[in-house]
Amino acid sequence: MEGSLQKKGKYYYVVISNKVEGGKYKTEWINTKCEKKSEAEKVKRDIVNKKENNTYIEAKNIFFCDFYKDWLQNYAKQNCEKTTYEGYKLIFDKHIYPYFKDKNILLQKLQPLDIQKYYNFELKDGKSNGKGGLSPNTVIKHHANIHKVLDYAVKMQLIVRNVADAVNIPKKIKFIGKFYSAEQIEKLLEQTKNTPIESATFITCNYGLRRGEILGLKWDAINFEEETITICETRVRYNKDTITKSPKNNSSYRTLPLIDSVARYLKKLKKKQSEQRLLFGKEYNKSGYVCCWEDGKPLDTAYLSHKFLEIVKESELPQIRFHDIRHSTASYLLKLGVTMKEISVWLGHSDISTTMNIYSHVDIEMKKNAAKKINDLFANVSYN
Repeated sequence: MEGSLQKKGKYYYVVISNKVEGGKYKTEWINTKCEKKSEAEKVKRDIVNKKENNTYIEAKNIFFCDFYKDWLQNYAKQNCEKTTYEGYKLIFDKHIYPYFKDKNILLQKLQPLDIQKYYNFELKDGKSNGKGGLSPNTVIKHHANIHKVLDYAVKMQLIVRNVADAVNIPKKIKFIGKFYSAEQIEKLLEQTKNTPIESATFITCNYGLRRGEILGLKWDAINFEEETITICETRVRYNKDTITKSPKNNSSYRTLPLIDSVARYLKKLKKKQSEQRLLFGKEYNKSGYVCCWEDGKPLDTAYLSHKFLEIVKESELPQIRFHDIRHSTASYLLKLGVTMKEISVWLGHSDISTTMNIYSHVDIEMKKNAAKKINDLFANVSYN
């Protein structure tokens, strides 16, 4: 199938001849809503391709749910990380589609009130968490996804404005991370000794790495001569599998100094793994990951989390997630006088504001201590 471009008024139209009954042809004019020919060419290719695959739907007949599906399949899946796409799809499949599917709302007829009612429903009646409604922070994620979809519709000139801009979103609940004291970290390290997650826990306690970062750490990212460790790869959960991907953002890709105690630990670990490699011979998995089983097979993301929770429970330490070790590292760095900017770089946050939002409660504690010291310093001065 071929199509041509014809300008009518200020817009270019895709002109397609369709064969109908009796062997005759019917000419179809489709408005690209593009004033520039280069932009109209792109729209034309997309229309012709969808026509050939019988997936083209006229803009006036597109339902919101159908367009959302199309966005997931033909945009998000092609342009986003696998895990990001999977997150988008999960929200659509479990929440957005079940709510909107029977409402038959056309994309061009979608109103702010339709979206507002959806948010209100999810906050009050959503059942996914087993307690009733979803949290405000989760609904904010839904809003971000819907906003992206409608932005794409605007870009494709299917609608003239993004109606999600006019919706009131719930107020975000500030996240306060749980963390261990230095003494509790010491106990945790004792409890994880000689377990499969010993190396992952020890290194994370020192560097505050994300779970995916520690599981994605390979030996070739550790330079003993230059005394550096580079975070350049992560291993994350995707469906039922574990996949390798780039770090979360540009700031997450970072090179840090190799801490002396960690360097000594890693040298011993590397020697031990070399011995295990000889022991297992051809059966040894040459994955190159630092955190692995005796046969070289890398640790699974789910196993690390479950084993960690099991050990914490048995140790009678306060219940935290493996990711909360990261918060613990940040909290005691703050208490040691390390600045927010330095902590932000160390943790690989994309912006210092992220660090300040998460750890402001710890920072306030430090400032209160400073205020007390100043008060004590001038306690004997009288102004009577």
